[in-house]
Amino acid sequence: MKTLSVIVLHLLFVLHTEGWNDGGSVLLRDVQALTLYRGRYTNSRRTSPVPQLQCVGGSAGCSSFVPEVVQCQNKGWDGIDVQWECKTDMDNAYRFGRIEVSCEGFNHPDDPYILKGSCGLEYTLELTEQGRQRGGGSHGTGGFGDFASSFFQGSSDNRRHQGAGTCTTRAPRGQT
Repeated sequence: MKTLSVIVLHLLFVLHTEGWNDGGSVLLRDVQALTLYRGRYTNSRRTSPVPQLQCVGGSAGCSSFVPEVVQCQNKGWDGIDVQWECKTDMDNAYRFGRIEVSCEGFNHPDDPYILKGSCGLEYTLELTEQGRQRGGGSHGTGGFGDFASSFFQGSSDNRRHQGAGTCTTRAPRGQT
């Protein structure tokens, strides 16, 4: 009888924790797209919210162009990392440089499950050759010249990765 009670309690615990994962967490590699907006903040559970989109410099300067929305598509899973492609409507004078994504691990920083809505994107904004020839471009017109894109990797263990062909690991959000 004692063994049966232990088994029943164990099953209830497993079912409870599985149901808990359905209430706000998602496996990072199962995320097909991220749509991030200017002026909105990430969801948070264990850490402080951060802006969904945050410019951190670059040759064009952060005030030259501020995207209203950036969409990142999951291009595949290599067993370790999600391969992302991020795009926004952007004047031909600008392009994304270094871009990094961070998502909050649901139960701990290295959790492969993330909190829904917790991903944010940091990026640098660079001048293209056309932008340099124009002397800095249109400074915020947000034209629809080309659909600028960059690639970056998001990791199943929710560490930050840097795009543009290189990958460096940084501390996960919520860790110092």
